[in-house]
Amino acid sequence: MVRGGGLAEKNRRLAEFLSEDFRPMKYQGNYNFCCGGGGGAMHIGGEMRRHRLRSGKQKAEQIKETGAKIVFVPCHNCIDQIRDLAKEYELDIKAIHFKEAINEHMIVPEEMMVKDDDEEE
Repeated sequence: MVRGGGLAEKNRRLAEFLSEDFRPMKYQGNYNFCCGGGGGAMHIGGEMRRHRLRSGKQKAEQIKETGAKIVFVPCHNCIDQIRDLAKEYELDIKAIHFKEAINEHMIVPEEMMVKDDDEEE
């Protein structure tokens, strides 16, 4: 999604904006390592699960090098993989989707708030 979709720089700027202590990975953008989630192979068990956890070891090491405690993840397949890698390689991190972080920071103006039926009368 990031490399193929051209979102690397936009995601980086978003992460910097949402972070109090942004810690970039050593290799970034098109040179960043894939998490190993397989773009949809997440739900295949057995040997595939073992293979994707092994193939994600490099990503786990890359995350660990940053010292970050929160990892922004742009893709729904990647978030599952990163969470699995955190357990497998004992990373002390919380992986969250960008939308979760945006939601936490969002301020909705009063005039745009959804009103209950009782409030409208």
